[in-house]
Amino acid sequence: MGEGSKYDLFLDELNALEKQIYYFIQKGSELMEANQALNNRIILLEKENDILKKKISEIELKVSKTLFNDENLFGSETIKLEEREALKSKIGELIAKIDYHLRS
Repeated sequence: MGEGSKYDLFLDELNALEKQIYYFIQKGSELMEANQALNNRIILLEKENDILKKKISEIELKVSKTLFNDENLFGSETIKLEEREALKSKIGELIAKIDYHLRS
């Protein structure tokens, strides 16, 4: 092998390495941008989750105050135990759905 062909081979390998480095830098930049966008989305969703938790707490507090007042939600008439249990069950299902949507 001559000196010229060794030099050309070396330059070809150097160019190939330079292309790979450029590709990895590009890919790294894209991944960093995607990661930053996901982090921003996480922060936004956490804030929204906190707001929703506060709203749930406020609603639960209002409901508990209303239920433990002299008059209940339905005025002065009392509801049957079966209806109360059905209502509790329905509320529990709704809370479970909200919780599931918040977690997904």
